[in-house]
Amino acid sequence: MTGGLRIVVVEDEPLTRESLVRYLAGQGHQVRGASCVEACRAALRAESADVVLLDIELPGEDGLGYARELRQRGGVGVIMVSERSEVATRIAALDDGADDFLAKPVHLEELAARVRSVARRRGLGRTGRLRLGVLVLHPEERRAVAGAGEIPLTRGEFDLLHKLAQADGKIVAREALSETVARGVGDLRSVDALVSRLRRKLPPPPEGPLIVTAPGFGYRLGTPVVAEE
Repeated sequence: MTGGLRIVVVEDEPLTRESLVRYLAGQGHQVRGASCVEACRAALRAESADVVLLDIELPGEDGLGYARELRQRGGVGVIMVSERSEVATRIAALDDGADDFLAKPVHLEELAARVRSVARRRGLGRTGRLRLGVLVLHPEERRAVAGAGEIPLTRGEFDLLHKLAQADGKIVAREALSETVARGVGDLRSVDALVSRLRRKLPPPPEGPLIVTAPGFGYRLGTPVVAEE
């Protein structure tokens, strides 16, 4: 996986946070640390991430509520961490949007394996082609191809489509899409305009529309995403 995954470690204990950041960086990932939920929000506004390693017990806002917010954003894998390892805590974490759960103290090799597992399941950090029905995205080259022809997309159109592909069928909020295409500067109507243009440009898959509207919330892809080498 070229360049590894982009990971944010949200942990309020400085030594633990630095240990996790250092270990994951040594595995080839691009890792940032955050001491609380608001610091993680700021980090994601500056640059998106593939995986968030999220402690449940944090000062101020706890990790469970933030996991629900990340699930609404779409496209981000969440691994929750807690000193409480009872079944009820694990179920709450998974119900609130986590892709996986780790009990403290974290075993570093197990953490690396679970990061890889979440990335595989969610198609995160993929450098190969992404097939969306009859359409193929080439993320590294920022190209969209249907059949033998390339479809010219603007930067915003490609970024929005790639964000939906990363979410792999999950709904992505319009606010999250606005952050992706305009770093939160553009209004939400610009997202709707980009979607309208994409619908006119892109060939629909046989099973139905490529981009589906979730009224009052956002958009999702209407076809499975398949990673190709």
